Amino acid sequence: MNTFVKYGLAAISFGLATNPTIAQSETHDILDRFAADYLEDVTFTQNVEFGVEVDGDMWTVSMDHGGESYTITHATPQTPTFYYTIEAETLGKIDRTEMTALTAMGKAFSTDYAPMDLAMMEGANFDPSILSQIFHFWTRGTPEIINFREMETRFIHGGNAGLIYYQPGLRSGFGYLMPGQHVNEDPRSRTNPFPSMVIITGGRATARLDGVDHDVVDGQIIFIPAGMSHEFLNPHEEPAEFLLFMFGEGA
Repeated sequence: MNTFVKYGLAAISFGLATNPTIAQSETHDILDRFAADYLEDVTFTQNVEFGVEVDGDMWTVSMDHGGESYTITHATPQTPTFYYTIEAETLGKIDRTEMTALTAMGKAFSTDYAPMDLAMMEGANFDPSILSQIFHFWTRGTPEIINFREMETRFIHGGNAGLIYYQPGLRSGFGYLMPGQHVNEDPRSRTNPFPSMVIITGGRATARLDGVDHDVVDGQIIFIPAGMSHEFLNPHEEPAEFLLFMFGEGA
């Protein structure tokens, strides 16, 4: 089981049914709910078609902006495009708003495992706008409101992290630094070519910036310039809670 966002409580997981016919029906219903909501989203401004591979089973979502309609088919996209690979259990969590899609896709390094990922069919071209579509397709409601403290996190970069929103030039997330955890312990993770800002929203931690330790507590904001080495440690007995924003060219 994954660790639930707050205080490391175990999250109870209910995946899709194991019967293939029932699982396919549930997958269709989940994709239908997201597509119907995205049809009304203000960010839906052009036709888009993509695949969703659920436990190796491929589906195609086609969104027709001009016709204000969509179709969901149990097949591989006919035109090369991007597609999501996702575990059925994770798809259920995203549908129940227990985890954001971006959290499910979170990785410290490209070779790391994630229960949801983004891939390109042979012959498809990468379009950076896909990155913001991930958020808008896989959330529901107008406006889109995320109850982040109720969301499940994953162990990423050494802490319990959740990702909120991404578009070129902006990344955002939240998380919990549990007792004994060490974010960016791996030297490859310690610097970015863009600025970051960490807002401590609960507890206390140690921010190691360019090798110097600083005690940081609830209510403080740490601004990290591009190129500055940064690590976060929790030597205390209670979790520290934070919000994270990375921004600027290259973010």
